[in-house]
Amino acid sequence: MIYPKMNLYNSYNTYLMFQTITRTNAWTPTTSYHQGDKRTLISQMFSHSASYEQYMKNAATGIANFLKASLKMQESARELLDKETSAFQARTTESSDSKTVTASASDGAAVGSYAVKVESIATEQINSGTSLSKSDATTVSSGVNEFNITIGGKTTKVSAAISASDTNEQALTKLRDAINQAKTGVTASVVTDQETGKIRLELRSDRTGTDYAFEVEDVTGQTMAATGVTQVTRQATNASYRVNGGPLQTSQSNTIELEKGKVTATLAAPSSETVNILVRADSDKILSQVKELVSNYNAMFGRLKEAGGVMNASVRHGLDAVFSLSAYERFGITRHADGTLRLNEEQLKRSLDVNFEQTSRAIIGRYGLAERLSAAAERFHEVPASSLLNNKARQLQHLAMYQRSMQMWMSPSGSGWLMNMLL
Repeated sequence: MIYPKMNLYNSYNTYLMFQTITRTNAWTPTTSYHQGDKRTLISQMFSHSASYEQYMKNAATGIANFLKASLKMQESARELLDKETSAFQARTTESSDSKTVTASASDGAAVGSYAVKVESIATEQINSGTSLSKSDATTVSSGVNEFNITIGGKTTKVSAAISASDTNEQALTKLRDAINQAKTGVTASVVTDQETGKIRLELRSDRTGTDYAFEVEDVTGQTMAATGVTQVTRQATNASYRVNGGPLQTSQSNTIELEKGKVTATLAAPSSETVNILVRADSDKILSQVKELVSNYNAMFGRLKEAGGVMNASVRHGLDAVFSLSAYERFGITRHADGTLRLNEEQLKRSLDVNFEQTSRAIIGRYGLAERLSAAAERFHEVPASSLLNNKARQLQHLAMYQRSMQMWMSPSGSGWLMNMLL
């Protein structure tokens, strides 16, 4: 949704509106230019100038504060409307059996549930070598030994230099480092048996699934055969599962995609029971943003009441129109008799859980609460600040401006002949 650019200078223009009447102090004649010190009708009128100007200064301040508060309220409304920042896009997930299946959901994922039945999980291939004594002389032939590792259709030749004086631990360490430095997709480790203290070379595929099964074979020397890692200890397997009672599906990985990747589930163990995955709106994040909107609205309404003596009644009527219907009460947002809003947090959470789509439409949908409040604030900033004054304030504004112009015309500087003539 594209919004028109906000009029950020209207609050400042509120002060400019009264610049002509507040730039200098009002001139109030206290001495007659005729003998007898008599006050005329004109001098009596000017004696009220200061009070008029103070009234208009207060009006300018009140309108500026209201406009500033309405901008803040509009910003919080637009945060709810913008998909990039709206908490209504955030999601949480819950699994009925987190030991079997866990899940996560990205922003904007559909709110709903999935029934996942795990038949088997994907595993990576493991080749475990022969257990050897650490300190014994190595059984690997000395010199440069070469061997191939084939995975995913790609064969890589790896070499390691073994010394005739190396122990099993030293030789296996050299083989481990050579394999890992080659970065073939197979990781080697030297595993120690905690009971016997013996060690063995172990090869493990970096990824699960049959596509990542591997083979090793000696080219020069007999390192692979001597260490016993040519034999497969655990075969690579694919995961198999069903979603919502559908056909059996397989995956190379234990992380599966639901709703075209917006929801992902991680299969941890086979289960005879179906696991339910719930995707919900993040009610805590939504609640926080809606609370901010309500708080900023109430702050703006407070500013409106502070400036109530000078504000045009249409401003209040425009806000009243937003809440002309009681449509928001079922979602926990009610309006007090004084015009302020109240948020029932528990009711809003229940509404999000029971009917997220309806709640979402009411608050951030087309003609929803956030859009209507944003539009109301936009109207305040589209019009000249002076149009926010009521009739009485505008009349006083005109009077004060007229007095200001009269003071400039009747300035007592110089000979004062004009004032002498009028007084």
